[in-house]
Amino acid sequence: RSTQGVSSAASDVYKRQTQDENAAHQLHPGVDAHDTQLTYNLGPALLQLMAPDHDGPTAYVPVSTDTADEALATVNGIYARDAVVRQLREALKILRDAEPRSVVTFGGECSVSVAPFSHLASVYGDSLAVLWIDAHSDTGVPGDTYTGFRSMALATLAGEGDAGIIAELPALIPPANILQVGLRHWDDEGIAVKERLGIQTAGMTGTPRDNRRVLEWIAGTGAQQLAVHIDLDVIDRRDFTGSVGQNTDGMRMSDVVSLVNDAAAAADIVGLSLTEHIPTELMRLGGLLRDLPV
Repeated sequence: RSTQGVSSAASDVYKRQTQDENAAHQLHPGVDAHDTQLTYNLGPALLQLMAPDHDGPTAYVPVSTDTADEALATVNGIYARDAVVRQLREALKILRDAEPRSVVTFGGECSVSVAPFSHLASVYGDSLAVLWIDAHSDTGVPGDTYTGFRSMALATLAGEGDAGIIAELPALIPPANILQVGLRHWDDEGIAVKERLGIQTAGMTGTPRDNRRVLEWIAGTGAQQLAVHIDLDVIDRRDFTGSVGQNTDGMRMSDVVSLVNDAAAAADIVGLSLTEHIPTELMRLGGLLRDLPV
């Protein structure tokens, strides 16, 4: 199977403006909030270095690092909306020109799945189902307290949110064809939207029964193809600390691998996204390099 790789980074680039905004985006102690947002592009670059060889082309979505006030303006309830739309269009153009039937995406934050999953929905229609493996619901909408588009990614794919952005997408994914796995932040603002849309959830405890529930759900949709989104913050920090996840109640890495491999036996995985890789120690090292006379 030929795989088209689309490597992207954060669409909600961040500039420190007020102490309140800094606090809201302070994802890692000892790492400046501004640096945390702007260096989302470091994570996918490292993932690509470690990725296995593949027989398809690789493309890159240019990511804005413009920190001028006007570039980062919150418009229609979305932070840096102009950059979000520009980068989404670029990703969709890459996909439109290449016409891949399978896509691997290294991000960046969660909204990097919007373009490839929408493209795959245009290819496979209702035969495509989505496993959204994430600690957060990502079903926020404009008007929520948090304005980063990453928190709105899944709602956008389901057709809920900014009408202008949704109009850019070649296809949407029916909520009945979406299963959230590993969700543990039930206090997110997006939960109300998730429940109104009827998006189902599978909690994971690492047992074979959990995997069976997911496989039964796939069978119930009738889907022949799967797109799998993995936000690395779903992983228990005992196994992985290079994301925003700070708790020990997440999925173990071996359970994520087991689930995806089982799902691959039930349907053809045509989309796979890895997101939210934040290499904290390298970011701290980058700060040191900036401060040294090099």
